[in-house]
Amino acid sequence: MSQSPDSQTSSFSGKPRAPLWTLRTSDSADPKLLDKSQRGFKLLLQREDVGFTRLAARENLIQTAEARAKEVARGFTHIAIIGMGGSSLGTRALLAAVPRPAGRGSVSFLDNIDSDRFWAWLKSRNDVASIHWVLTSKSGNTVEILALADLIDQHLRQSGHRRLATVSTVISETKDSPLTIWARKENVPVLEVPVDVGGRFSVLTAVGLFPAAYSGLRLDRVVEGTEWALRQDQLVAQMAAHSLGSFLREEWVTMLWSYADSLREFGLWWQQLWAESLAKRTTLNGAPAPRVSTPVPGVGTCDQHSMLQQVIEGAPDKFVWFHRVAKCEEPGSKLERTLFEGQDFMVGKGIGDLFRAEADATEQAMREANVHTISLHGLELDERSMAALFMLWQLTIATMGEVLGVNAFNQPGVERGKVLARAALSRS
Repeated sequence: MSQSPDSQTSSFSGKPRAPLWTLRTSDSADPKLLDKSQRGFKLLLQREDVGFTRLAARENLIQTAEARAKEVARGFTHIAIIGMGGSSLGTRALLAAVPRPAGRGSVSFLDNIDSDRFWAWLKSRNDVASIHWVLTSKSGNTVEILALADLIDQHLRQSGHRRLATVSTVISETKDSPLTIWARKENVPVLEVPVDVGGRFSVLTAVGLFPAAYSGLRLDRVVEGTEWALRQDQLVAQMAAHSLGSFLREEWVTMLWSYADSLREFGLWWQQLWAESLAKRTTLNGAPAPRVSTPVPGVGTCDQHSMLQQVIEGAPDKFVWFHRVAKCEEPGSKLERTLFEGQDFMVGKGIGDLFRAEADATEQAMREANVHTISLHGLELDERSMAALFMLWQLTIATMGEVLGVNAFNQPGVERGKVLARAALSRS
């Protein structure tokens, strides 16, 4: 079983520490794919048009997001984040995984435009005066964000509260757009999303950093985890090569099975990153693009009871990534006696023992069924490890794009639907 290097040095403390994440697999990556992935990773880091790899060095953006978060925290006990896709999923994943200090303000997400849910939520709030609204749109032209902002402003005014402009922050590119033009006109603070950072790659910009800082998370640790991942050239190359190898085996479903309940939201973020970045009709040269797999997230033992049958006995077209977190598999309180027949094997053991045993058994069962698996192991979920995990997967998927020769940073398949929706509304 191969593993990634088992030591690293913190740029903050200079002291050696255990690695934030290690790769474990019983298979070796294809040497040719590994070489291509290593070269693809180097090319990615050299690209001047790709900014997510340089976010840790943009200290002014980090400091501005942190300062604004502290200012908002002094006046509001709740923030509501209005964002779609990449403007929401990463932030949800970060806040779901990392424990927040007690006494910090709460966070809500408005990331869909289901009319029933939206109005039920808004009209049920009896603390509207304590809510700060965060309007997040990289382009500043996301129709759902603009529509929700208009309706929230209307609701605030009709219910006798302050206008939206006086209780909000905008997170967007700073170029002219409907959102930023309004923000400048109304003196609404704008936190910058760099033009060279795509929306689904933006969790380590103000998109995620502002809510993280508001929630009491330490941004210096976020930076440290980001920097750690950027140094893991061999780990990223291995992750990319193994994933690319699954395409050669015609495994057209890639699963990310997280044995950590706190990574449930992360799976949804990963799903968008994989799907929008890799599935393209043409390569950069205009040729038909290679086929890539469909991403499917799963979580712990609950999905053993929903999807495992399909993986073990369904079509042999699955490749399964596991996320394992040591802290989630700690025993906890030991069972002293059982109420049930046949449960004696649990006496003297904790729930974490069962969790670990089931994770091990699931991997083993898949391998026995000739399902290829691979796993990332971490010690715990905190600011450092989560930032590293975000960056590892961003680097891996972007590296895969380099090897496949596709543009991993656009999403033309999404744009047509937007055009048709606007046209339909204009006609009605």
